[in-house]
Amino acid sequence: MSRSMKRMRYAAAAVAVVCGVAACAAAPPKTDAQMQADKVMAECVEAALNADRALFSKHITAHADNGVVRLTGYVWESSDFEEATYIASNVPGVTRVVNDLELNRNGNDNAPTSR
Repeated sequence: MSRSMKRMRYAAAAVAVVCGVAACAAAPPKTDAQMQADKVMAECVEAALNADRALFSKHITAHADNGVVRLTGYVWESSDFEEATYIASNVPGVTRVVNDLELNRNGNDNAPTSR
């Protein structure tokens, strides 16, 4: 058997293993009830963020997935990263918070257009 044939066999075996692992790792599709529960949790987190007067959360979006909440969007001050995570983590049912917020580079100058 030639060297190139052996390499092709190993490559084919590697591809088969990777495809098998990927197929097993994929989660089953969510039920309507699970999707609704995630939506409700995301809405509760956003309501909690909006209720905090010290945090300007207009540009923060919460995404929920089985108790894990991911925050996306941007904030004006670096202290808002921790504040948003703290608020979201205290919502009932939240098991973990992934903070993917970005800092707005223009900062907060309290101008009407920045808020």
